[in-house]
Amino acid sequence: MLSAFTLALSATAPVFLLVLLGLVLKYFKFLDDAFVGKASELVFYLFLPCLFFFTLLDADIAGFLSPTLSLSLLLFTVGFYLFLELLVKLVPALKSCAGEFCQSSFRSNLAFIGLSFCAGAYGEEGLARAAVIVAFLTITYNILSVITLEKHLSASSRSSIWALIRRIAKNPLIIAIVSGMACNPVSDWVPDFVKTSGDYLAQITLPLALLCIGASLSLKPRAESRYGLVLGLVVFFKLILMPALAVMLVWYLGYSDMDVGITFLLLSAPTASASFVMVAAMGGDARLTANFIAATTIGSLFSVSIGLTLINLYLVTS
Repeated sequence: MLSAFTLALSATAPVFLLVLLGLVLKYFKFLDDAFVGKASELVFYLFLPCLFFFTLLDADIAGFLSPTLSLSLLLFTVGFYLFLELLVKLVPALKSCAGEFCQSSFRSNLAFIGLSFCAGAYGEEGLARAAVIVAFLTITYNILSVITLEKHLSASSRSSIWALIRRIAKNPLIIAIVSGMACNPVSDWVPDFVKTSGDYLAQITLPLALLCIGASLSLKPRAESRYGLVLGLVVFFKLILMPALAVMLVWYLGYSDMDVGITFLLLSAPTASASFVMVAAMGGDARLTANFIAATTIGSLFSVSIGLTLINLYLVTS
């Protein structure tokens, strides 16, 4: 039991310590909102694409690529989203914030926190495996988020399907993943100094992203009391139910122990920060969504470590 918990802590503790450091640096005014905003843009548009591209460039893609696993998780995500949409019709307390609730309950912070978990637990191979899954789920998340927000918010805030397609096509993470896989067969032609420079940029990615997440958190409870039940449901669905069901599915389908662990680490990551941006842009309750993000981020400090410990215990004893 102790060894399983130590193994889980070795993967999750560095992530949470960097998030905590970001929060502390923001409190002592070493980081401000302007820096966090610019740094987050750099991570999204430069550092993270470099991480994806150069990780996949030299990876043994043929050895670990599993389109069926990615497709299984894609279909699982769609099914879980449909369950949430059914739930908002049955629970009156959810109807006034249905779009915000649905998006926050299924959309994981894959690129920043999820990948950090996978890198800590499984190293470069885990990072490369996770990157392919992230590509599939990132597209799925964007589509489902737009659908649920357009469905539940006012018609005046709706965007066209073509705007969604353009946004996905221009997503730098998707471009980097596709480019890295496409260039993988000719990776030997890429000069070493280019790979070294790319690796330098990639190494900045996760620490800076986690510091920014910590600096953007607010620990002040701002959610109205009438949303207490909704907040609790988001935490339960995002951190417990969704990853638990996904892990059982992947295990039942017979995938490897690493695939089971990666699935858990990606889907148990807290609500994505992008949820806040989309809700604000489409006229929803951005403040409530910020509370969902903060609550799931803090809750994941415990749920991910405990969950990964239980998975490691089961895999050792089975």
